[in-house]
Amino acid sequence: MDQKNKIFLTLAVIFAGFGVLLILSFQNFGKFRLVACDVGQGDGMLLVSPSGKQIVVDGGPGTKIVDCLSQNMPFWDRTVELVVATHAQKDHMEGLLEVLGRYKVKMIAETKVNNGSELYREWRKAVDEEKAKVYVAKKGERLILDTKQGQTLSLDILWPGAQELSQWQTSPPSDLNESAIVLRVNYGPSTSSGFCAYLTADIPKEIFANLALQGEALRGCQVLKISHHGSKTGTSQEILDKVKPAVAIIQVGKNNYGHPTKEVIDLLTSNRVKILRNDTNGIIEITSDGKSFKAKSER
Repeated sequence: MDQKNKIFLTLAVIFAGFGVLLILSFQNFGKFRLVACDVGQGDGMLLVSPSGKQIVVDGGPGTKIVDCLSQNMPFWDRTVELVVATHAQKDHMEGLLEVLGRYKVKMIAETKVNNGSELYREWRKAVDEEKAKVYVAKKGERLILDTKQGQTLSLDILWPGAQELSQWQTSPPSDLNESAIVLRVNYGPSTSSGFCAYLTADIPKEIFANLALQGEALRGCQVLKISHHGSKTGTSQEILDKVKPAVAIIQVGKNNYGHPTKEVIDLLTSNRVKILRNDTNGIIEITSDGKSFKAKSER
């Protein structure tokens, strides 16, 4: 073999090895990932199944969500299996327009509660152009997202109910936060055991705490995404007593309008809940094998 061919062979081996390492770096090895993106003053999350399926829940304001996706998805993967738009407010929905623009989205879950804003009109146009399957999320339904080696990843829709949706799609509530989609993420050998996390959008604490009265009893979960960026309207002792979280994630930016409130921080601290927040910790990541879990952050 001449010198030129040796060089080509060496480069081929190097590039092949690099490719293998790159692919392995994006494999979860049986782990579920929940990434709370640092999108500023808003909510934006990426959920990744062990087999690499991606679910985006809200997109925050601006376009920071796509930076987070590019950091946490393989560069060759331009498909998102599911996008969830919890409600039509800028700090939750605006970034999703960019997600639909840059990625092929297979399915969109939303409420279709129209607040009459220009943002919502842009959203409807983008959804129509995407030609993805549209699912209107209703309380009591479950989405099975992935099953691998006896472990299942699913989303339970806890709110809003069909009756409320029927009313709000005609006449939205004065507080749009009341119509936000509330999710319970389940990962493990069954939907009643293993790891779970509540994703609460901006739901008022009264609605969240009273889900048991709506036929959707809250059970203990390791992770609670604190509602409404840590506003005092979104968290209560009653909720913490029911959920018993080990970790609280607060999606909040540096320009945070007083969020999270001292009342909520003191409440979480007194209940010995570990607090992770985007404005001080940057991107937050939870990983779970369906039994135990780990939490880490950028800083």
